[in-house]
Amino acid sequence: MDISFQAPFHVVTRYEKIKNVEFYDQFVNWLKGEFDLCLMEELDGLTVHYPNGLFSVKLFSKNEKDLSIEIKIRSKTLKSVNEISSKIETIHRRLKKVFLKTTAINEMHLFN
Repeated sequence: MDISFQAPFHVVTRYEKIKNVEFYDQFVNWLKGEFDLCLMEELDGLTVHYPNGLFSVKLFSKNEKDLSIEIKIRSKTLKSVNEISSKIETIHRRLKKVFLKTTAINEMHLFN
């Protein structure tokens, strides 16, 4: 995670490795559900505008063997950056757990 200050915004950029594009699509879908009252753009990934700034999530690497997403948060206050970062991280962790369980269940069905 990289934190910087680019007046008048605090900027946090983070990269997360993912296993497949389906995870990215589901992550974006869950973020849209969590921030459904905010203005959103879906031109290059997902950009969500909230009262003190915005965040974006996009597929950073499109190489199937090395997929990653870029999460960038821009906010006028450091407190707001931390709050949004925490919400995004919570969604990411929950989705990883769901994907792990789903993968394990699917693998069990393959062997039956």
